[in-house]
Amino acid sequence: MKTVCRVFAYLRRYPWLAVGTLACAVLGTLMVIIFPTVTKWIINDVVRANHPEKLLPLILLAAAAFLLQHGFNALRIVLNNTFEQKVIFDLRSDLYSHIQLLPASLVRQSSHRRSDDPRDRGRELRRARAD
Repeated sequence: MKTVCRVFAYLRRYPWLAVGTLACAVLGTLMVIIFPTVTKWIINDVVRANHPEKLLPLILLAAAAFLLQHGFNALRIVLNNTFEQKVIFDLRSDLYSHIQLLPASLVRQSSHRRSDDPRDRGRELRRARAD
């Protein structure tokens, strides 16, 4: 739970990206409902009730819903990727600044435990950056 709270601290820095991502997800999902509803109206009002003049507006409505659904999905992906990259950058920047503040004796101490090979220290630092 402690780790989750730490990550949420970084997420709070970009509230508009989070809200935008969620809004696009909700609006894109709502657009899915329109297409079957329009299909029902076409069957009931145009075909069965024989009102061909209603066909073109309903087709335009279905096409608009389809385009909006995919437009919101594309925007959600862009916002989410931007949001994700900013949070990862902040996490890594804080980690690097923290690692740089560690005393050199700590690095030497940990390297003596394993071996004196400088490649081990490099592996440890790469592991710290990757985690």
